[in-house]
Amino acid sequence: MSKQTRTSRPGRTGVFLLTAACGLMAGLPAHAAETATQEVQRLRAQLEAQMKVSQAIQARLDALEAREAADAKAQAETKVQAEQVAAQAATQAKTIAKLEASSGDNGSFTMAGGRPTFTAFGGKGTLQIGLQAQFDAAAYFEDNASVKRSGVDLGDGVNARRIRIPFVFRYGDVTATVTPDFGGSPDGRQNTQYLYEANLAYMPFKGFTAALGYLQPNISLQDAPSSNDFMFMERPAIMDVERNIAAGDARAAVGARYYQDRFFVSGFLTGQAYGGQSTTTATSSIGSTGSVTTAISTTQPSNGQQTGAVMRVAGRPVYGEDYDVHLGFSGSKVFSMNQNDSNRLAQNLALSVQPELRVDTSKLINTGSMPATGVYTWNPEVGLRYQNFLVQAEYVEIGINRQHQAGAGLGGASQTPDLTFQGAYVDASWVLTGEPRLYQSARGGFGGLKVAHPFNPETNDWGALELAARYSDINLNSHVQRFLAQSVTGGVAGGQQDVIQVGLNWYPNDHLKFMADYQIVDVSKLSGATLQNQTGLRYQAVGFRAQVAY
Repeated sequence: MSKQTRTSRPGRTGVFLLTAACGLMAGLPAHAAETATQEVQRLRAQLEAQMKVSQAIQARLDALEAREAADAKAQAETKVQAEQVAAQAATQAKTIAKLEASSGDNGSFTMAGGRPTFTAFGGKGTLQIGLQAQFDAAAYFEDNASVKRSGVDLGDGVNARRIRIPFVFRYGDVTATVTPDFGGSPDGRQNTQYLYEANLAYMPFKGFTAALGYLQPNISLQDAPSSNDFMFMERPAIMDVERNIAAGDARAAVGARYYQDRFFVSGFLTGQAYGGQSTTTATSSIGSTGSVTTAISTTQPSNGQQTGAVMRVAGRPVYGEDYDVHLGFSGSKVFSMNQNDSNRLAQNLALSVQPELRVDTSKLINTGSMPATGVYTWNPEVGLRYQNFLVQAEYVEIGINRQHQAGAGLGGASQTPDLTFQGAYVDASWVLTGEPRLYQSARGGFGGLKVAHPFNPETNDWGALELAARYSDINLNSHVQRFLAQSVTGGVAGGQQDVIQVGLNWYPNDHLKFMADYQIVDVSKLSGATLQNQTGLRYQAVGFRAQVAY
């Protein structure tokens, strides 16, 4: 065979190796190949499942982001809407204010605080009309022996104690008040109209008031609250006597008062009370209660009018939500007397007082006429409230200055010494339904209570209920010795009165009040040429009052 035509072929050895490899490959187990394929498929399935989970998570994230975007948009829209509503409300408020002001120019009517109120002058002027009406009834149970000794038999009956209709006109910082009183003691004062107040007040800033006219100057803790807010039907007797010397109702006065949360101060220059200038009757009342009278001669006119001053400093140095501690001091001084005695040198002054009810008008203690060249009073005051319990007390001293005349008295002493009278009281209130008697800084004392649950049987509400107790004493004796004539000592035997009483007050709401008082009264008085006779009176009394006030 020729070398040029021979092709290249594998050798025997190469053929053998190729054959062996193919045999070996053909000899591998079949299940090993299948396992690898399944593993690949399993892994591929897991990957697909994981991809689906990832896609689901991503979808949830996308939804949350979309929701947050929607919430943010909603919040923004809501904020815009709120701003628009607020702007509309402000515009409406301005419109309402303009309408009210424009309507006030022509007059408008409301019931502010339960009082008919007319508004005019662009809202700067208001006229309020109020009402206070108190109707009393009482019965007296006397000791027969003392009735015989005293010759006084108190009569049961009724009395319109106060019927006041205040007209209050305000314009800016100026207030004009006129209040007639158709009640009294006795009611109507013998059917004559009586003026309770008529004055002008200027209030340029909060807490300060300057006043001029017939008004009630501030004196004593008992004189601080309105008569609508009394614990009992009347003030303690000693307080009525003191207030009517230079203060009291319808007193001609000019002065000012100023208060803050912790203190109250007032001072007034005072003159005669309304009607006190009359010279046509034998005696004329200086005060509304008739507790101080001036004997006036029908033939000897008075030489000038009484002039005095009244001051009061009070406050609550310690107070909190549940408690108030009150301290104060009041005083008055008459330094220019209404000189109406026969020598026109002194004022014929008499101190007297009715019992602490005003149905029977008898005055069981009375100094009689005393020529006086000057009068003064002073009294400390204290009060304490803890939650719905209140206790307060005052002491009063009244001094009478007289012309001194040497005579044949004891040891050649003066027959007309200066006189001193005194009295005191302590009273307490416990509001059974829990309402407190709140402190009134503007008055410098404790006021009434705010009924928490007005009377309504459908809701089982019965208003407020208050239990009160008081002891009061007044002594109109000075330089007195039994079995010794007053001409010898120069003293005055006006008598002494002690009253123990308890009261129950029901407040159906803030405008109605019903009172029931029970009193034990002991009046001790000496009479006769040498004060040898005991002509006092002992009795018990029950009194009732129905009151409405707006």
